Amino acid sequence: MKQTILVYGANGAQMNAGTKELINAGHTVRVLCRTEENAADWAAQGAETVIGEMSNQDSLVKASQGCDAIFLLVPLFRDSEELGITYGLNSLNAAKEAGITRVVWNTGGPIMDETSETDAGAVILRQLRANEFSFLGLTPITYMENLFGPWTLAGLNDGKLAYPTPVDFKMQWVAAKDFGRVADKALQGELPNAVLPLGGPAGLDGNDLARILGEALGKSLTFETMPAPEFQAYLAKGAGERVAGIVGGMYGAIQADAAPFQPGFVTDASDIEQRFGLTQTSLEDWSAEHKAILSA
Repeated sequence: MKQTILVYGANGAQMNAGTKELINAGHTVRVLCRTEENAADWAAQGAETVIGEMSNQDSLVKASQGCDAIFLLVPLFRDSEELGITYGLNSLNAAKEAGITRVVWNTGGPIMDETSETDAGAVILRQLRANEFSFLGLTPITYMENLFGPWTLAGLNDGKLAYPTPVDFKMQWVAAKDFGRVADKALQGELPNAVLPLGGPAGLDGNDLARILGEALGKSLTFETMPAPEFQAYLAKGAGERVAGIVGGMYGAIQADAAPFQPGFVTDASDIEQRFGLTQTSLEDWSAEHKAILSA
C-alpha cells in the first residue's frame, strides 16, 4: 500500500537516506524544507516539497494536509531542549489538525525517563499516547554514518580506525537507510504503539570494525580509542558546543567505566526483522556501498 508521507528532518544525516528509501519504495514523499535550495534538491529526486519551519505550527498544518502518515525526527542539533519540545509538539498538533493518525518516529536517542518534563523524547512520547496516534518509535543505537565523521576518516589513510569507545566495547551499528526501510514495512500494517531499539544485525567491537572496513578498503586497519575530549572537539565544529558536550560526555563516561553502558548498545535484531519482514543492512554491505566516501 503506497501512501503520502510527510518527512521531518530529511536534510540531516539521520533521515536523509531513510527518506530516499521511502521514495524508492514508491511512496509519495513530501519533504519539509526550510529553503528553496533544499526543496529543489528533493524535487529532483522525486519528492514533493513544502517550505516550512518546525517552530511555526501553521506552516506544518499546511504541510500535513493530504498526508497519510508522518516520518518524524526532531533535530538533535538545536539550541535547547525546550526548542525540541516545541518542534515535536508542533508537528504532532499539526498532524492531528490535518487528520493524520499514523506516525513513525526516529527518537534520535534513548528516552531515559518517560515522565520527564524536560526531555523532548519523553514529552513527544506522552503526546503520541495522549492523542491516540498509532505510532512506532525507533531508537538508534549507533549510526554507521558516524564513521563518515572526521574523527574516523582522518586516520583511515594511515591505517587507523579511530572511535571514542574501548576496543572491546560492542555496538550494533545501524545504517541510516534502514529507518526508511522499517518505516515502509511498518506502515503497511498496524503500528505497535511502542518504542523499539534499532541497531544493526550484529554486535561489533573495535577490532571487528577495523577488520570489516579494512576488507572493504583493501587495507589493514588498526582500531584506536580516540580520547573523548578530542572527539568532542571534532564534533563541536559541526554540531555545536551543546550537543558535542552531551555526546562527548557520554563517551567519556564509557571510557571511564564501560560496564554500565554496554547493555544499552546491544539488542536483539531479530525482533525488528521478524516484526517487519526484512533483513537489516550489515556493516560489510554498507562499507562496500560507501567505499568511495571512506576512501576519500
